[in-house]
Amino acid sequence: MTEQERIEQLEQEKQLLQDQLDQIKKRKEKKRSVGFWLLKKSSVPLLGIKLKKSINNAISEYKQTKTVSVDTVSDVSSNIIWRITRIGLFGLFVTLIPSVILLYQTKLVINQNKLVDNQNELIEAERRSSLVFIMDNLLSDLSEELKYKGSSERNISPVLEARIASLSRAMKPYRYEEDGELIDKKISPEKGQLLFSLIRSDLADQSYREILDASDFSYTYFKDIFLGRGVNLKYVNLNHSNLSEVNLPAANLERGELMFANLERINLSDAILKRANLTNANLVNSELLSCDFTNAKLYGADLTEADLTEATLWGTKLDDADLSDVVLDNVIVHRQDWITYVKDSLDLKGAEDIQDKYRVKKQGKQQFILVKK
Repeated sequence: MTEQERIEQLEQEKQLLQDQLDQIKKRKEKKRSVGFWLLKKSSVPLLGIKLKKSINNAISEYKQTKTVSVDTVSDVSSNIIWRITRIGLFGLFVTLIPSVILLYQTKLVINQNKLVDNQNELIEAERRSSLVFIMDNLLSDLSEELKYKGSSERNISPVLEARIASLSRAMKPYRYEEDGELIDKKISPEKGQLLFSLIRSDLADQSYREILDASDFSYTYFKDIFLGRGVNLKYVNLNHSNLSEVNLPAANLERGELMFANLERINLSDAILKRANLTNANLVNSELLSCDFTNAKLYGADLTEADLTEATLWGTKLDDADLSDVVLDNVIVHRQDWITYVKDSLDLKGAEDIQDKYRVKKQGKQQFILVKK
């Protein structure tokens, strides 16, 4: 190979290498241009126009003067803070959307459950009401048994007594619609009808006592009704019952169970309530004139504005009771320091007003009476 040929070969190889270098350079420039284009397109939504311009101004200023002014730095910083805040608020908004949807779904579920509960209550009310037909048959049998019995022979058969007691226990309380809405607390109007029928049947004491001992009349519903004077309800279970505005003068409720009963505005004048349990009973505005509460339990009872004129509170348990505006004229108590006891030891509501209005007067060897000052 001559020298000239050798030179031409080298020139060809040089040109080949140059072409390869040019291709590599073009690819790099193309990649750089694509990356710059992507960066340019993404910088606006990511950084925002104001932040992008402030950064460009800072870079241009640095290229020209090799330094950056305080105003330019402040502009960049303020735009960065504004942008971060905006992105944070946007992120917070995006995060809140699922939470709002979840809350709305929860509300729908709660409303649906409420509708299901209401439907179940109405179904239960319909089932309980069907017991009225059974009660009707039972009262017909009761009337048939008493048809030919005199006033001194009004005892009924043990079988019928058991049927009455069983029916009272089968009548469970429920919620029913009143004025288009379900009532708040469960109650049983059917129990009230059954008890009213028994009271009016004028049964002999033996049968009446045996029925009340075996029956369950809790959650009974009575309201604004006259049950008669001197009704014998000894040992009756009327826990959680509604007897508001009922007239029961001179009733015998000795050892009766009346816990959590609603006795608002009830008339129990001259009634016997010895050893009765009226824990947490509502006796607001009730007429309790001459009532005998000897050793009765009135724990937590509300006696606001109740009239206990000439009532007997001998040994009555009054812990946590409310005696606000109660009338205690000539009430019989079992201790001379009764007013101080309910005020300082029991710390009852209304006790200070009682101390201002009344004083204790001794009457007999171990009997004391409250009289007005």
